[in-house]
Amino acid sequence: MAVKIAYKQCIGCKNCYDICPQDVITWDGEIKMPNVAYEEECWHCGICWMECPKRAIDIVYPVSFW
Repeated sequence: MAVKIAYKQCIGCKNCYDICPQDVITWDGEIKMPNVAYEEECWHCGICWMECPKRAIDIVYPVSFW
């Protein structure tokens, strides 16, 4: 998984949902929390992490076999 959300820290501000350039993060209106729906589309840009006021997002970078 490329993006992990710590739901205990998340305040539901929607910053990650609004800013993700690839729409990897969707919004669950029922629980009012973000959801990682398209993790294979993640560019690992880190903008969701940078915009999270509670640092409730962790970016897991893929292992490189260079």
